[in-house]
Amino acid sequence: MAEYPPTLQPRPLMAHMQALCKEIGPRPSTSERERWAADYVEEALRRSGIADIQRQPFKSQNSAGWVMIISFAAGLLATVLSGLAGRWGGILGSALFAGSGYIFWQLLFVRPPIFQKAIARWTSQNVIATIPAEGQTRQTIYLVGHLDSQKQRFQFPPSPFWIMKAQTSLPILLGALGSLFSLASALPGYRGGSWWLWPLGAAYLWGLLGTVYDETQPHVEGANDNATAVSLLLGIAQTLKDRPLRHTDVVLLFTGCEEVGCVGMESYLRQFSPPTDNTFWIDVEMVGTGDLCYVTKHGISYLTPYFPHPVMVGIADRVARRHPRLGVVGKDMVILEEVASLRRRGYKALCIAGYDERGVLPHWHRLSDTLENIEPDTLSRAACYIWALMREIDAIGVEPG
Repeated sequence: MAEYPPTLQPRPLMAHMQALCKEIGPRPSTSERERWAADYVEEALRRSGIADIQRQPFKSQNSAGWVMIISFAAGLLATVLSGLAGRWGGILGSALFAGSGYIFWQLLFVRPPIFQKAIARWTSQNVIATIPAEGQTRQTIYLVGHLDSQKQRFQFPPSPFWIMKAQTSLPILLGALGSLFSLASALPGYRGGSWWLWPLGAAYLWGLLGTVYDETQPHVEGANDNATAVSLLLGIAQTLKDRPLRHTDVVLLFTGCEEVGCVGMESYLRQFSPPTDNTFWIDVEMVGTGDLCYVTKHGISYLTPYFPHPVMVGIADRVARRHPRLGVVGKDMVILEEVASLRRRGYKALCIAGYDERGVLPHWHRLSDTLENIEPDTLSRAACYIWALMREIDAIGVEPG
């Protein structure tokens, strides 16, 4: 791939990977090590000659388990009230069932839960760097990569990956069905019995215990998820310093707390509110091993799919066809990330991701997500593809829609 910039070749990218994965290590959301990663990014950007760098602090929860535990606990409490507290227990249980399902639905669209302020008690940060266009600015490209790493989680995703969509759809369905049955049981003259409470209670208890068990797991090194994105963005920064785009500003957004609900992205959008008409967003996720794709359908349940902007899909397809050696294709993926926050607000957003021989995200939330399992050539191909994608956007200007 000698025709691509030397700053996007394996050696400089893997130097960043070494620092993030081995010198810093696992980077739990809101932790000191997540802050060290932000410090490393800022220092690397300054070494590359980038002057316009900001750090945005924000408050966040420190684990994705907060939302899941509250959702499952609400469902379990609803089961008990509906079975033991008579008519008023059925009415209150109906509300709790509905709330449990709604909380989980919010989680699967990375919407902040209604109790976000109560659980956001720790401090994290985004690092934001801007590289201006060489000439008159027509638009802005945002490149996104998150700093934090997740715990090992056996429910998210489950080991038999094929059951994930069904498993994550179930809490929403249980909330809806439980709410209806519980409300019906509170009506005068109801004779249906309470047999239906047993399977609901068992399902909520299983989910609660599984989530609590996952909370005891260690944090993963986070090489593929998502030190690869951070390293790639740093390589792009160095490339842009010497070869800025002609008519496009580039914002490199290194987000904190993606793993606990995309809190860094939500905080950035809430504070800065970029326009939707002349911005293009590229989210980078787990591009260090396997094959590469631009994601054509997102979501981790049957009930909560979301899609990239069609303009971005069209551009990604053209670039993939013009650069066949990079081996990037369009693919539906079981994935949940920051594009959900962006598409909900109408932004032109797309995710670039990796996948393994099963067609799923490699080493997702597993202790095997280490530097030793990274393929330097795959990471370099991803960087070169994103560089070509940026140049294509710069060349075409603002497209309608």
